[in-house]
Amino acid sequence: MEFGAAVWRAAVAMGGPPTCTVIGFRERLPAAWAALVNGTLAHGLDYDDPHAESVVHVSASVTPAALAVAEEAATDGKRFVAALAAGLEANIRIGLVAPGGFHDRGFHPTGICGTYASALVAGRLAGLPVPQLADALGLAGSQAAGSMEFLTDGTWAKRIHGGWAAHAGLVAARLAAAGFSGPRGTLDGRFGLYRSHLGDTGWDLAALTDGLGTRWELLNIALKPYPCCHFNHAFIDAAAALALALRAASLLPLEEIEQVECYISPREVPVVCEPLASKRAPQTDYDAKFSLPYALASMLVRGHVDLDDFTETAIRDARVLALAQRVVYRDDPDGGFPHRFGGRLRIRLRDGRVFEHHEPINRGSAERPLSESEVRAKFRANAARVLPDEQVAAVIAAVDTIDRAADLSALTDALRPQ
Repeated sequence: MEFGAAVWRAAVAMGGPPTCTVIGFRERLPAAWAALVNGTLAHGLDYDDPHAESVVHVSASVTPAALAVAEEAATDGKRFVAALAAGLEANIRIGLVAPGGFHDRGFHPTGICGTYASALVAGRLAGLPVPQLADALGLAGSQAAGSMEFLTDGTWAKRIHGGWAAHAGLVAARLAAAGFSGPRGTLDGRFGLYRSHLGDTGWDLAALTDGLGTRWELLNIALKPYPCCHFNHAFIDAAAALALALRAASLLPLEEIEQVECYISPREVPVVCEPLASKRAPQTDYDAKFSLPYALASMLVRGHVDLDDFTETAIRDARVLALAQRVVYRDDPDGGFPHRFGGRLRIRLRDGRVFEHHEPINRGSAERPLSESEVRAKFRANAARVLPDEQVAAVIAAVDTIDRAADLSALTDALRPQ
């Protein structure tokens, strides 16, 4: 895809010894640049796993950082998985201190929290002692970033947040290993993350360590069934259910639909519903991923919401855009955000009849998880765009046995096209 080619070209131009795998590419890159590209690819389709309450995309930063460091150091699979678990848990907990608070201020916590977590992972895999791990976290704080301004014009900045977090965290760990010091109050100091970004209220530091090591928040990571903003998913499933009901009653063609009403938490509105005119006619393919009207219209018109519905051609479909113009939203303060991303949908027909469906818990969440077969099917559908069937099977086999592997070579070999 165009954004993937662009970040690859930039990383190659910056040079260095090619030591680490870039998923889907034959050539290797230096560890820090491989982390940048892999994280951007992982996050760039908005198909990657979030944790609902912290509102953080968890793996897109931590996994690329861990993969790069572990591959370069020939780390065994057990140490890789242990570091990955630590990074996933830290990423979530840093966000849990202020659930949804970063979004409310226009910051994207995937880029912010992920930088700290990636520094922790890279430092752990490098064997840094505790004082140097603290230095790495302090240095991560001066690099952690993520702005929600991409929502204004649908440009690509958010796509790099997972990759930059992985890259910056790895750089922070290597600076710390070389003796570069970082502030200890990077999270809760007078100019630390929470006070500088959120002020003196609206956050609770206890979430960082409450039950740490006994209660695992990483078990609450959600897997996405659709490649778009997670706030849309329950509404898409509701639209699919209503489309079946309308067809069963012989009431679909689409011209019979007068209005599609979405009942949504007010804190989700700025991301997927406003400005409404723009959301009804997305400016770019990436803009469409954060449009509730477009996602609903795609499901009702086409019967699916998948990768091929987010292309420059797909977002110009006149039938979809015409229905998107009839999508409105109503505030639902009881929608459950940020603990879950539910969706209630009401379709009004021109003859006055009303059809309604409520999905209180988004599919793919810990409370309503995807099945193992659904997860593997999603992986195969994505990987098959780049890798032949035998390599897709090899990646699955390597992941299934990663905790027993002497190193990551079976996985990294399978991730590169031959």
